[in-house]
Amino acid sequence: MKSLVLVFALLFSLGSWARLSDGKVSFAVSGGKILGTVQKGFHFNKEAPASFTMKGAEIAPLVKEEHQLVFALPAKEREAFELGFYVCDDKKTVCEEHKMSYVVDGGKLKPAKEVVKEAAAKAAVVPVKSSVKLEKNHHGFILNDLEAAKALALKSKKNLLVDYGAPWCPACVRLETEVFGTQKFKSATKDLILVALNADMSVNKAFGKQYDIKAIPTVLILKPDGSELYRSLDFVPADEFAKRILTAKKNLKSNTELEKLAAAGDKAAMLVLAEQASNALDYEKAVKWYVAAGADSDRYAMAEMGLWADKAESDKKETEYFAVLKKWSEAKPKSFTAVTAANDWGGYLTRNKKELPADLKEKLTANMDFLKKLASSKVETVKWVAAWEVSAMAPAERAEVLTMWKTAADLLKNKEEAALATDELKKEMSVMKLSEKRPGEVMAVLSYFRTAEMPVEEESWLLKLLKEDAASYVPYMKLANYYVRQKAFDKALPQAEKAVALGADMRLYNLKTLAEIHKELKQKDEAKKAIEVALADPEIKTDRYKNLLKSLEEMKKNL
Repeated sequence: MKSLVLVFALLFSLGSWARLSDGKVSFAVSGGKILGTVQKGFHFNKEAPASFTMKGAEIAPLVKEEHQLVFALPAKEREAFELGFYVCDDKKTVCEEHKMSYVVDGGKLKPAKEVVKEAAAKAAVVPVKSSVKLEKNHHGFILNDLEAAKALALKSKKNLLVDYGAPWCPACVRLETEVFGTQKFKSATKDLILVALNADMSVNKAFGKQYDIKAIPTVLILKPDGSELYRSLDFVPADEFAKRILTAKKNLKSNTELEKLAAAGDKAAMLVLAEQASNALDYEKAVKWYVAAGADSDRYAMAEMGLWADKAESDKKETEYFAVLKKWSEAKPKSFTAVTAANDWGGYLTRNKKELPADLKEKLTANMDFLKKLASSKVETVKWVAAWEVSAMAPAERAEVLTMWKTAADLLKNKEEAALATDELKKEMSVMKLSEKRPGEVMAVLSYFRTAEMPVEEESWLLKLLKEDAASYVPYMKLANYYVRQKAFDKALPQAEKAVALGADMRLYNLKTLAEIHKELKQKDEAKKAIEVALADPEIKTDRYKNLLKSLEEMKKNL
């Protein structure tokens, strides 16, 4: 009996005594993860439980080894969580359980008690006038702190310009690298408070929901009280973007004011409302105002086609959708809009395994011949694409035309024409002037490399992006997805692991990719672990991840 008591005394120390392993472990934020290390003479018990717990949800560590524990970084800062683990001495005289509470604050790990004390101390002190330094990026945008920006706007009696985007979005990166640093943009926005909100950060989700943002990049001009005055969608070149901002600033009116003017018959107000609705992807409202204004523009066409494409999918309104596509394929013959309408019509029918009608085949054939001739002149191609007012295509104008030609040929099952278009696209992509210093532009044209069947070149550019920005999860995520498409799962694995480690904002999606790669590599246990880590994250239960949650649960069931 004495020996049994002695064993328990050696293995487990009572909480009231000073413990041998106390103070032997340290945790810090490193590389987008929480990294735990242990002093010499001690080790983590990798056979014992270890967990990250927040709001009752437990998450297993990413790595659990004797000399290292690695946990995923929580998506939200300043929310307390607990790390649980066991530490043993190398002589194996004790093995003690530890539970430590922390908060991530300003990218650093702090004991939760310390943060509570700091907050209490601040509350007890009578506020004094001080200037809090806001975090800004190199273009002067306040980062992910809308409330502080609104307070500054109110104090300085200025409006706000809010850029809502994400680092994986090509058009968002193009605005960041090709527009926001230009003198024309700076001059046009010098009297505005600039704010950049990462759309993937939990703290910014409420903003996206409040303003019904369905696509990025969305740029808004707001009053200090949050009233919307202007909305832009997609990448716009610097000169045009500055011009639009200056024009908008001359006529800044809230939607309520514009609707009053429109109700009184003001066509200019109707068109502004139509464009704002179109940029919000509210096609029903956009079409309503375009029709009221008597518009016949490409923007109206794209809004109407978008509206009925949605209705065809959700309400089975195929006949009405086809009528709209037929209308726009004929309204402006040989225009970008007409070619798009015909290709969309054929694409919908082909996806749904339906026969193409004779009149559509005639349109596709005429478009194919027109695009082939157009593509022979770079100058004419650029002019033709530029006439389409909906979205900027540079430097890929000719690549887009060649892709439209190939699409028409594929729909007609014309292999000879499709091969010719593909060969021309290969030549175009081989000479396109790209640079990793303009990463958004490179990301925007990667799909053309895929269409041209140029996997080696696509991989080369992805590796250049990785070398240029190795601290970001984005190039690892894109490279992992590339290798998955190539079925090179052994190459995809380290890229996906790095994407998970670095990308708190897209971590749940990257965990799904990681699980899929493990599954393909017949690593069933590792796939399950990745899924369980994702499912244990409290964020997975939010509306944003509804489809992802369903997919992960199905994957887990099938493993």
